[in-house]
Amino acid sequence: MRVNQVAAGCCLLLVPNLATARIDRKHIVSSFNIIRTNLIDNETTPLQVGNGNFAFNVDSTGMQTFLPFNTLSSWAWHNDSLPSNGELPSDYHGVPRETYGRQVYYDLPDASLKQATQWLISNPNRINLGRIGLTYKGATISSSQITQPKQVLDLWNGIIISTFQIHGKDVKVTTQGDFDEDAVVFKIESNLVKSHDLGVELDFPYPPIHTTAYKYEVFAGVYDFPLNHTTSVTAKNDKAGTASIKHQLQETSYFANLRWPAQSALELTRNEPEGSKSTTAHRYTLKPSSKMSSSISFTAHFSPDRRTPPLPSTVQKRNKLEWNRYWQEGGFVDFTASSNPNATELQRRIVTSQYHVRVNSAAKDQSPQESGLMNNGWYGKFHMEMVIWHNAHWATWGKQKYFDNIFPGLYERLLPSSLARAKSMGWEGARWPKMTDPIYGINSPGDINGVLLWQQPHPMYLAQLAYQASPTRNTLERWDRVLTETANYIASYAGLNASTGKYDLGPPSYGVTENTPPNSTRNLAYEIAYWRYGLDAAREWKRKLGQRIPDRWTHVAANLAPPPQAGGLYAVYDGLNSSWWNDTKLTGDPRSLIMLQGILPDTAAVDPKIALATADKVAQVWTDDKIRGWGRPVLAINSARIGNPERAMYHLTAYDYWRFDDAGFAIRGGDGGTPAPFIPGNAGFLYALAYVVGGWAGSKGDAPGVPKNGGWIVKHEGLRRAL
Repeated sequence: MRVNQVAAGCCLLLVPNLATARIDRKHIVSSFNIIRTNLIDNETTPLQVGNGNFAFNVDSTGMQTFLPFNTLSSWAWHNDSLPSNGELPSDYHGVPRETYGRQVYYDLPDASLKQATQWLISNPNRINLGRIGLTYKGATISSSQITQPKQVLDLWNGIIISTFQIHGKDVKVTTQGDFDEDAVVFKIESNLVKSHDLGVELDFPYPPIHTTAYKYEVFAGVYDFPLNHTTSVTAKNDKAGTASIKHQLQETSYFANLRWPAQSALELTRNEPEGSKSTTAHRYTLKPSSKMSSSISFTAHFSPDRRTPPLPSTVQKRNKLEWNRYWQEGGFVDFTASSNPNATELQRRIVTSQYHVRVNSAAKDQSPQESGLMNNGWYGKFHMEMVIWHNAHWATWGKQKYFDNIFPGLYERLLPSSLARAKSMGWEGARWPKMTDPIYGINSPGDINGVLLWQQPHPMYLAQLAYQASPTRNTLERWDRVLTETANYIASYAGLNASTGKYDLGPPSYGVTENTPPNSTRNLAYEIAYWRYGLDAAREWKRKLGQRIPDRWTHVAANLAPPPQAGGLYAVYDGLNSSWWNDTKLTGDPRSLIMLQGILPDTAAVDPKIALATADKVAQVWTDDKIRGWGRPVLAINSARIGNPERAMYHLTAYDYWRFDDAGFAIRGGDGGTPAPFIPGNAGFLYALAYVVGGWAGSKGDAPGVPKNGGWIVKHEGLRRAL
């Protein structure tokens, strides 16, 4: 372990008696347990248990009693009914735009096929697997019936403990997830259980037709269409303590598999007969079959098929063990010895973010949607341009198994559709989608989605992180096809400009900040630099494998147009003069220029001196009130890399502007319109911390992004350098 002690007025000091001391991770993590003593409302982020592929979101009761929060997974998706006007998704073929002298069909909204376009945007959509809450004397409990609430999320053990009273009677609910399976376990303790006044209800919603009104769903699913779907108890074994409920939604079906200890028998009943038209038509009640005990426990397991889930005791034991193991493995950062007044909140964000990414960002072969497994934003689909911000932290925090669980499997899954997309547009290789799903890999039509560029070289960046962690031939071979087809597309897409002899990117094109005129934007500075980095990385990959490097890759790399400049500084795109710094639309979010010497590793396309001067100019015009989303992490990374640790730490601790809520979820802010959380904020924050504390390729000294004054003292262990 390396220890960096930085205190006001002193120089860098390695402290011998701390150099071999391990960080007391359990003490630090536990000191930031999330505690709530008020009833939450529908604008509060719920606490969660889960495993990355599955999450159960709870209200103040530790269940979904008075707020219908979601039970979401990486695998449960659904298609709405086809458009009512007879349009078919297959009628949609894109919208033409002139590109390098020819007509190319892009995934843009088609005004002549509005309903078909909307269907493709919103389908498939992620579904809510069901609601599980408490009942009192056979009726759903309202918030007005609950008093003296207290809820604690024990982060070290992954346990939510909720205590409250119902009509003056104590109730305690313990909620745990499972790392191995998509399951949640409840233990409910109260004399109201013994008197049969307290029970459990399960309810299954139906997805609405996803118009633009349902672009964001805090509560996914509705209960207004009971005849559009069916539920039934398909298996029940009272002696074994098991039951399964099948939910059929047109082409989608799955099971809620239940299990309880056989010696503590429960009874599952359907509240209404099949075929009921009531909004409660798909509601079930689970209650003790006798009045012998004041507690009940059961496992609710969700799966595409019927299974016998593990006993509650099995999940309860291994959940704690797995969470303990998670906190003990990989990297850790400790600012608790700092005298700086910002240190405690910084540490809270570090700890809670690590919990939230484990629950929301550790799916198999899949990146999370921006609101994780809490609610549906953009119909539950994930954004391919955000995969680095969501997932690169796994590598730099020494938790490589989570990174490898996602990559390159995500790209391999999307490769067939991406090859077909590029071919249909007249290019070679794989054109990766922007907003998509893991089932069909369709690029959802959209003004931005159709022409965004910066997601294309991401595989090269991610492959380098994988190789840095495991520099073996196996890594090279595993990523080779993905990188080959990515580079084939990058080289093929660039268009030769006959007047300059250089290869251009666009128009049409949209860049990182999505605030330039797409039909006239050529040679975005960051995208040009990233294209060059991608081709260079792909060529080096082939060298390591001992394979021939395609001539076109080398030719295009050497002849790409340079990142545009104006007045000795980088400009967002080609054709701008120095007056663009007065254009508030562009200066409202100039993060792409920060990224030239921020997240982007050193590349021949970027002049470090010009990039430094540009970063200093951006610092003058991109003021605190304009920075949102993942702007702070990229500013912190850039600041550290240009040798300004004070600015780096400022951006990480700009709490008045960059808000994390009481549970430690990042809030997007700005004009996004998306409900909290903003998971790239948490994941990007961790990635920036890794740069600032762990360093990057070519950085010198320990914790190069931490100021040597200001009362900062940092210990860290298990981090890996960023690229």
